[in-house]
Amino acid sequence: MSNILLELFQKTIKASRHHTLLFIIGLFAVSFFSNIQSTLAANLSMSPSSVTTKVGKTFSIDLVVNNNIDAINAASALISYPKDALQVQSISKTGSFITLWAEEPAFSNEKGTVTLEGVALNPGFNKATGKIITITFKALQAGNVSVLIKSGSVLANDGNATDVLKTTGAALVYISENTAEQAPVQVQETVVPVITSLTHPDSSLWYGRRDASFEWKLPDGVTAIRTAYSDKETVIPGKVYDPPVSNRSFTSDQDGVMYMAVQFKNKSGWGAITRYKFQIDTQAPESLKASFPDGIVTTNQTPAVLVLTEDVLSGIDKITMSIDNGQPLEFPIDASNLYRLPKQHAGNHTVVVNAIDRAGNISTVSLDYTIQTINPPTITEYTKKVDFDNAFKVVGAYPQSTVEVMLTDADGAVTQSTVTSNGAGVFILIWDKRLDSGVYEMKARVSDSRGAVSEYTENRVIIIERMVLVRFGIFVMNWLSVILIIIIATLMVCGTLWYALVQFARFRRRVRRNLSEVENTLHVNVKALRADTSEFHDILVKAERKRELTKEETAILKKFKKRLEITEKEIERKLEEATE
Repeated sequence: MSNILLELFQKTIKASRHHTLLFIIGLFAVSFFSNIQSTLAANLSMSPSSVTTKVGKTFSIDLVVNNNIDAINAASALISYPKDALQVQSISKTGSFITLWAEEPAFSNEKGTVTLEGVALNPGFNKATGKIITITFKALQAGNVSVLIKSGSVLANDGNATDVLKTTGAALVYISENTAEQAPVQVQETVVPVITSLTHPDSSLWYGRRDASFEWKLPDGVTAIRTAYSDKETVIPGKVYDPPVSNRSFTSDQDGVMYMAVQFKNKSGWGAITRYKFQIDTQAPESLKASFPDGIVTTNQTPAVLVLTEDVLSGIDKITMSIDNGQPLEFPIDASNLYRLPKQHAGNHTVVVNAIDRAGNISTVSLDYTIQTINPPTITEYTKKVDFDNAFKVVGAYPQSTVEVMLTDADGAVTQSTVTSNGAGVFILIWDKRLDSGVYEMKARVSDSRGAVSEYTENRVIIIERMVLVRFGIFVMNWLSVILIIIIATLMVCGTLWYALVQFARFRRRVRRNLSEVENTLHVNVKALRADTSEFHDILVKAERKRELTKEETAILKKFKKRLEITEKEIERKLEEATE
């Protein structure tokens, strides 16, 4: 394209001067492109922006940050210069606001470059203008050359290392022959454009519009300007405005990262070029797919949505979802692409998923899903009446779940407690919160590991009786009952012992009396028996005197006496044992 334009230009040289001027104006009109955004922020520039010197002489130029708004903590730059016309003699860091160098300032006269990268430690540098380095050059040959800031960065002290660099400048060097008879040339210093934009005010952001508007102030002495816009960072302005204009508006013919270039001209000639970056993305995210990994019918009240989307230019900024035409919920980008919906009641629902790129463009997809409830827990046992000496207890069954038990008093106040079922699916809840006296309604529900929640069980009535006086009275009655039982038992034991002793004494006296009577009777009878025996003995003796007793009579008599003696001794021994 450029070759064709050049050939056309050469052909017009032969034309009239008037036609040549019209053709050039038309040619620049065809090649004009302009679309940009800008905000006042940090610029990298050279100071002074123009220098007049002679061959063999040295001069110094400062690399500075100017038009600074917020605190910055780092800066880097790549400076280029014509190696056949200039030679770097030294680089000085004196007076620099940089306190730590990640890359020491260095130069290469073979390549014609100066590089550096430095850090301003916290809280950073927050003045409007600050010097980074001073470069001392030596002029090698006559001519007009530029010292150009080819690339660079200025990082804000915001914790995110945001690049706030807006423009880069240059310095024009006018070198004359070092002859004594040559008169000094007075050159007016050129000025660097500062570009702003109402349509694209921040170079780091993406905008979903192609119509662009840019402005710049025209300093005194500016006689003409050149502009251009392109997707090339090194764009050279080619559209000339004479007299100069202070703004341009146009519609970009494409999306992407674009650059607006402006250059001023004064009596000293054309100055440094200012390039301003602006970013355009008018297309919605290229693809958006959403699905429910667990299926569109689930018992999970907080289902997850899998969202797959991408945006080539600006990138996906966020995901929003609206459930049943409700307020959109915003989700930051998750590397897993899974986004969990908030808790929903059972029933049919619709979720609208939006993928929004950094320029605000939106792609949308809608999904229908159904939430089903799980069965409520089974309550097998519970305390119907809670009094002084027992606690409220609920026993039931539901496998692998968390059971929530809720009590509601007569005033509608609700208190609740939870318990987890064991491996066998049984849960036992002992209420550990204090309950005031009154009548309560009890109900329960379960939630499983996926977040599914059941309906509540039917209400059951619980009575709590815990009045202070009643509890104290029961306490006193219980203890008095124990004490009374102990006293009665003691009195009964003592009475029993006393009665037994009295009866034993009476029995003993009666036994002694009976024994005494038996003893007397026995003595009387034994005495009578002895008397009868003696009488019988005497009869036998008298009979012996008259006649001789037979052997049988003699034996009987002896045996009778002996038996009588034995009987008498045995009676006396038994009587003695009975009286002991």
